[in-house]
Amino acid sequence: MTEEVQVWVASLEVADARYTELSRFLSQEEQGRAEGMAPVLARKFTVARGILRSLLSGFTGTSAGKLRFTYGTSGKPSLADHDIHFNVSHSAELGLFAFAPDRPVGVDVENERPVRRLLDVAQRFMSEDEIRSLAATAPEERDAAFLKSWVVREARLKAEGKGIWSGSEAGKARAGLTHKLFAPRPGYIAAVAASDSDWRLYTCAMKD
Repeated sequence: MTEEVQVWVASLEVADARYTELSRFLSQEEQGRAEGMAPVLARKFTVARGILRSLLSGFTGTSAGKLRFTYGTSGKPSLADHDIHFNVSHSAELGLFAFAPDRPVGVDVENERPVRRLLDVAQRFMSEDEIRSLAATAPEERDAAFLKSWVVREARLKAEGKGIWSGSEAGKARAGLTHKLFAPRPGYIAAVAASDSDWRLYTCAMKD
């Protein structure tokens, strides 16, 4: 049976009333994290975590404020009392929230933009094949090609519970995962990755 991997797409720019509503869902630890951030980042963190808690509440039946998170070695969150798999990514004002009932999942999104020192970054984090492919790409298409490779790489790493700084394993192909590229909104590129290949992607846009 083909399972669904759901990705919910939401704007992180919300009205003050919605911000206040979402902020009430956060734990004291999350509120403390937000207080240590710059105001713009703190607001986006609060909105993203509030949306995540709201969505997880719908999946689990537990009220958003009572959900308890645990964290892996790379900081990937999971729920202490429920088995649902999830992952979050955001770029500019857009947030993506991925959910899978039966397998690890990772998601990454980037807004389309010029990438500074693109080939230098690629040489640090990407495989030799990816670097050669980027170098052979026409300059006017190189930013888009880089961002596609980047979101795929990040989504796959996050599905494994790893992060960008995962050392020598960062550029290696990871078996047992499949990924899908998609455009959640104009001007953005995203990828979602999950274990095995017997799943299909379902996207849902949340009302702003």
